[in-house]
Amino acid sequence: MADIEAAYRSLILCINERRWEDLPSYMHYNFIKDGQDYSPESYAAELRATSGVELAIDALTVDRESQRRLAATVLVRVSKSASAGSGSAELPGRPVSFMEQHINWFTEGGKLSKTWILTDRDEMHRQLSDLEAAATYTPDLIGNYQQQQQQQQPLSARNSSSSGGKVLSSRELEDTYRAYIGCINAQTMGTDLQRFCHAQVVHNTKALTREEYRLLIEEAFAAIPDIVFALHTVVADEAAQRVAARIEFSGTPRGPHSLAGAKPNGRSVSFAEHVTYSFVDGKIARVWSIVDWPSYRAQLAA
Repeated sequence: MADIEAAYRSLILCINERRWEDLPSYMHYNFIKDGQDYSPESYAAELRATSGVELAIDALTVDRESQRRLAATVLVRVSKSASAGSGSAELPGRPVSFMEQHINWFTEGGKLSKTWILTDRDEMHRQLSDLEAAATYTPDLIGNYQQQQQQQQPLSARNSSSSGGKVLSSRELEDTYRAYIGCINAQTMGTDLQRFCHAQVVHNTKALTREEYRLLIEEAFAAIPDIVFALHTVVADEAAQRVAARIEFSGTPRGPHSLAGAKPNGRSVSFAEHVTYSFVDGKIARVWSIVDWPSYRAQLAA
């Protein structure tokens, strides 16, 4: 069985070293990125326009049983003018950094066949509009969180993926996560969220009580009463006690409540989130989320 983690790391190294001729070793001949068809050659042609861009893998969440699905959190560093990220925005000559989350599918032979990428475009644009923002930006890395968790463990447990509490299998992680999304769609979070989340959840560096986390999620329903959280891809990693997912949202914003700076106007929208969760003792403790808010705002403004 192919080792997709090794294959993905080799692919990112190949891109960083600009070894375009080696891409076919890691990519399927019919490769799909964000719904668009590529060959390794046409993808290489697109990447050639991204000089000055470096991809640094933060963490990988891997379906180690099937070896077909892998999610990556990636720190993108842009050192000079380039076309970078899924938004293909023209970047100026000053350095900027931002996070991306990649959801990847592999063939049985271990070649990358599909990828969906969400870029933190709001952070990228914040740095472009604020000369000091890039210098003060500190990425919220899963790797740093892992190190902190290990340092808090006894020496005897530091080689383990958990803190000594309940450890979920990959099937249990996925089933628990799907039930969590189910309670969101059913809007039963008031009673059911305690089954899935700790009393405190850290969401993108912000520590929230479980009640505050519930209210954060419910902001979407206040602006989009009929919103549906549809799971496109779920990746469960037993060794890391993590779940990563691509969620596709759809609905019609109505009413007085704005969301992500956009006021509802009755026009239907669809947009996505890439999100990674850390489970501790069987429950969600930490969330890293990128929502395609620029797409949401653009649909309402069109």
